[in-house]
Amino acid sequence: MSESVRASSGRKVVSRATATEVGAVGRLLVNVDQHRISAVMIGRGKKVQLVDWASVTGFGPDAVLVVDEGALRSPSDDRETAAAEGKLDLVGKRVLTERGNELGQIDDVTFDGVTGALEDLLIGDRRVPAASLLGCGSYAAVLDESQVAQS
Repeated sequence: MSESVRASSGRKVVSRATATEVGAVGRLLVNVDQHRISAVMIGRGKKVQLVDWASVTGFGPDAVLVVDEGALRSPSDDRETAAAEGKLDLVGKRVLTERGNELGQIDDVTFDGVTGALEDLLIGDRRVPAASLLGCGSYAAVLDESQVAQS
């Protein structure tokens, strides 16, 4: 079932083991190389906690279920810290092709709520396959122009 990065923000995160709310989705950490969500970030800023996608047992319209509270962890490297600060968010990111042509900005990203696989990038009124995503940094997301032209 397709989910939306924009719509998932603020969704409750609940421990499956105790049925306790452990927080709310702040951001989703994307592994650009694998074109998938790698972690759910709970909260924002310096107090952010991450749950690796492997510990997510359900991603529904009302809540995200995680194995238990022990699955929560602090950012472990510079990339995760930058993501926690919002520097790697795809939504709102400027979009360039690998040739430097500007396409606008990413308005939303859809992904499979079961596997975490990215499906599409929504750029204005265009739906671009997530497989076209080559990289993402603090300045822009870069897409494969040949795949964008086919969409």
